Amino acid sequence: MKQARQKGTAFDTPYWDEGVDKAITMPVAELPASADLVVIGAGYTGLNAALAAARAGFDVVVLDREHPGSGASGRNGGHVSTSMKPGLHELSAKVGKAKAREILSLGSSAVSYLNGLIADEGIDCQLEDCGHFTGAHKPSALAGLKAWAEEQWALGNPVEIVSKEDQRAYCGSGHFHGGVFMPAWQSIHPGRYVNGLATRVIAAGTRVFSGQDVVGLTQSAAGVNVALAGGATIRARSVIVATNAHTGPITPRLRRQIIPIASVQIATERLDPELVRRLHPRRAMSYDSRRLVTYTRPSPDGTRVLVGSRVSFTPGNPDASRAPMHARMERFFPELTGVRSDYLWGGLVGYTFDHLPHIGTDGAIHHAMGYCGTGVAMASYFGHLLGRRVTGETDTVTPLDGMPFASAPFYRGEPWFLPFAFAWYAFKDRFG
Repeated sequence: MKQARQKGTAFDTPYWDEGVDKAITMPVAELPASADLVVIGAGYTGLNAALAAARAGFDVVVLDREHPGSGASGRNGGHVSTSMKPGLHELSAKVGKAKAREILSLGSSAVSYLNGLIADEGIDCQLEDCGHFTGAHKPSALAGLKAWAEEQWALGNPVEIVSKEDQRAYCGSGHFHGGVFMPAWQSIHPGRYVNGLATRVIAAGTRVFSGQDVVGLTQSAAGVNVALAGGATIRARSVIVATNAHTGPITPRLRRQIIPIASVQIATERLDPELVRRLHPRRAMSYDSRRLVTYTRPSPDGTRVLVGSRVSFTPGNPDASRAPMHARMERFFPELTGVRSDYLWGGLVGYTFDHLPHIGTDGAIHHAMGYCGTGVAMASYFGHLLGRRVTGETDTVTPLDGMPFASAPFYRGEPWFLPFAFAWYAFKDRFG
């Protein structure tokens, strides 16, 4: 039986839209016939690329099928960290210890860039030095967290080991068996960030066009012809593909290398701020150690709890995700049993087969994508690097440039294997 719609809930509308002026002034002029740079995708990657290129004097056009931040950039949890999915030991086994350290150091570079951008541009996005806590969901998981903490120490990142007796000072839940705390990691209001970024991109002279579906890219010695639905074409000296989880048939190779994975979030009804403080005593982001992770955070105003996890999500029927999301919220915080959610929304996260983000250049077409759930800082940084790269700057090469961007046999961009992978992860979370 279909679950009854909860009265008063915003369906598939992110909490981050609350109080944010989405009516960013967009150019109303006709599409130009040519541009120095065409950016496809108006999320963190694309907007940071556009800002860098426009500030260097380039004529920049940004195209998006919807509007700035309509994808993951306006739907994420607002988590800012230096984290990348592979640990130092795992990555060292593949590329060597020195190369692994270079790659993982990109996380710190990305956070430094993001903090500098927000300060320099005066973007009011409620960036907060709150720290991140990860709790061991079973006793055996604590050893893995401690090993991960040792790798963080080796990379120069401050980390605290938290005992079960002390964990309520970091996360107000008795569900865990101790954990780790990253005091330097942060939180952000993603809606305000992407909105503020878009306004500055437009102020820099970039023309941003919503409702534009790119259907083809044809590269030649003169540059790239960008074909749009409806027959329009823009001639560009360079193109940046910043589509991440929404990468489609216009770049078939990249589409085979990106795995779109649904992520769902809820925001509770307004709560007693004292309850929110008790559940998040340091206002820290909190995670469990499951492979199918659940995470929580307080809303920036301290009146709600936001919860995210990997559950199935159908854009036309978000209600189907409500019951499993509430079950995970109540597992994390039993005190929230019976609490209503005022917002429920989903989005797509871009994953890769090697769990690394990728950045690269093919002639006049550049790309950056596959942030694997840690894209607030990394997408911003990689976009900035690509924007500078197309203007001729030579210090934009990263340790990930030239890295093999793997795919899998029979994969064409539709992740048919995810139900099987998630079933295996759920089994390992419980019994492994």
